[in-house]
Amino acid sequence: MLRTISLLLTLSLLLMLPLGGCSKVERRIDPEYDIGAAQLLVVPFQQKTTAPSVLRWHYESVPGNTLALAIRVQLPASCDGISLISDERVPELVFHTDSDQVPWHLIGREVGASHILTGRIEHLSFRDRRSIGMLQGRLRGYWNLFRVEDGQSVLRREFDIRVPENPESGRIYVSFETSENELLGAMLAALAQRVTSVLCGESIEKID
Repeated sequence: MLRTISLLLTLSLLLMLPLGGCSKVERRIDPEYDIGAAQLLVVPFQQKTTAPSVLRWHYESVPGNTLALAIRVQLPASCDGISLISDERVPELVFHTDSDQVPWHLIGREVGASHILTGRIEHLSFRDRRSIGMLQGRLRGYWNLFRVEDGQSVLRREFDIRVPENPESGRIYVSFETSENELLGAMLAALAQRVTSVLCGESIEKID
């Protein structure tokens, strides 16, 4: 399943890239937070499940891992000053610990990061309750950017992604097994792009 979602995610990210040769940059929106020349550690998101009181920890959630991968793919291409830090040693340091209880400043110092980005998926669904036999993906939660120097959260944003955004005009019928995977890939790609826009700014382009 992870391989399928990763392939769909890669395709979604490629489709979001601007076309070359015929685009013209009109203006640029500055990032909401000046992260500077950061050494950034991206940690897979935790995920609350539909089962009561069940939390998939960091590195245990397939969507959480795939989302971290998508952010790692997006950021270096959009933020010249950001260098990504390997998370090879991080899983054992956050094993079965709620994100709010993780000493991110200590982990950041351990791996040589200046900032850490992670978060939580609070809700993931694919059913539009108003229409039987149709899908609408919805992804809700939050992400946090921690500054390792003092352990403070310097940026926190909630997200609420819907695919398609308007179910009245863009419903997707359940007609094959990968329908939910395709929706998930599209939502994760959209969220990764949104995170990148907040941290790196974005160019508003006009196609000639």
